[in-house]
Amino acid sequence: MTMLKTRFAPSPTGNLHLGGARTALINYIISKKSASSKFYLRIEDTDHERSKQEYTDNITNSLKWLGLNWDEDIQVQSKRLSRHQEVAKELLQKKRAFKCVCSEEKIAHQRKIIRENKNYSKKICTECKNDNDIQSRDEGFVVRLDVPDEGNLKIKDTIQGDVTVANLELDDFILLRKDQSPTYMLSVVVDDHDLGVNYIIRGDDHFINTFRQYYIYKFMNWDIPQYAHIPLIHGEDGTKLSKRHGAVNILDLKNNGYLKEAIINNLILLGWSNNQEKSETIELEEIIENFEISNLSKSSSIFSFDKLDFFNNFYLRKENGIEKFINFCENDVELNIYLKKDETKMKNVFNIYKKDIKKLSDLHDTIKVYFDENYKINKTEKLTSEFGSIFNEFLNLIGEIKDWNRDSIQNVINDFLKNNKIKFPVLGKPIRFLLINSYQGPSISDIFVILGKKDTIDRLKQYRDN
Repeated sequence: MTMLKTRFAPSPTGNLHLGGARTALINYIISKKSASSKFYLRIEDTDHERSKQEYTDNITNSLKWLGLNWDEDIQVQSKRLSRHQEVAKELLQKKRAFKCVCSEEKIAHQRKIIRENKNYSKKICTECKNDNDIQSRDEGFVVRLDVPDEGNLKIKDTIQGDVTVANLELDDFILLRKDQSPTYMLSVVVDDHDLGVNYIIRGDDHFINTFRQYYIYKFMNWDIPQYAHIPLIHGEDGTKLSKRHGAVNILDLKNNGYLKEAIINNLILLGWSNNQEKSETIELEEIIENFEISNLSKSSSIFSFDKLDFFNNFYLRKENGIEKFINFCENDVELNIYLKKDETKMKNVFNIYKKDIKKLSDLHDTIKVYFDENYKINKTEKLTSEFGSIFNEFLNLIGEIKDWNRDSIQNVINDFLKNNKIKFPVLGKPIRFLLINSYQGPSISDIFVILGKKDTIDRLKQYRDN
């Protein structure tokens, strides 16, 4: 199998979001299908005003948490400016690029002509490259790539298939700005080439850039990579996924108690179906074995938090879910206090509530109720007289339970209901309310187990002594 070299190249102008994580995941998977292949990480930080170290840290920490570990050192784009300039100068020497001194007014006028005439060439500068005085300048110019007007360019894309664009549709984009700093369009090609990247997998919003960047490869006589452009993720309203759709920052999801397995499972199934398995859930090892990028849909996929919640609940209910919960608590200041105070109680809360939660942070308020040392029942709630007539007898019975476990407690409850010829809601619903101030929740025997004998009886006595 050919040694594939893939890369993920985010800009540190924001946190790693779900769309970026999906792109990184697919690049990682492709690289892991062969032991000799590589997955590189590049930080494209040439936007000095918007690039921040905190975003770089967020990106790298998110990838590490997801388990998407890259090979070799991170390539930092801003540290390679002289190399980018070197290539631009070589393109100038080859007459494949030219110096341009067009004013902003002239450029704006040309763009207006282009907009008004759809059949007109998209080239911005039409005169500078033929002016010897301009081409002999030493400063005060930008460098543009000399993209031809004639003919068509066909790109073969693994996902999109063969796509053809007329060269007149491609602009003569800038390689070096007036201060001689390189643009993204130049830097990304040089960096990919120098890394040896031969398979570029990225969002389809970069598709037009592929046609433009092709000519840098061609003019430098470099091998042209294989391409796969992934359709973007949309929210359920059909628009591009963004902050308005909810927490899309990967570390926000982590801090809310989503598991990396659920995120990976959800992301990889956006536009791809695992035909090898009937189940929707799939582990990363299975994904690597079964994934074929050519089977990825050409259409945008819809991200649903309901689906993510489904996957997260599935993984929380697995045997190692308790380990995930403990780890989550250890990294949460408030929950860690409770964990150190009574780990058994914390585990009981998780094991009893896990079937109903979407994410681990859902347990925050629940845990507070069970650890509330100053718990007070809601005295404004009026319970039935039928319950009041049987309450003291029930309280005395549970006070006599010596082996405080679920089975023993449930047997006492069942016998009490049978002997008094009453239905469970008459007893169970008000007891649950007295213990956790809610009619909704797990069985009262489970609540008894979580609270323990002393706290259970102390809370119930508040009703008796009211």
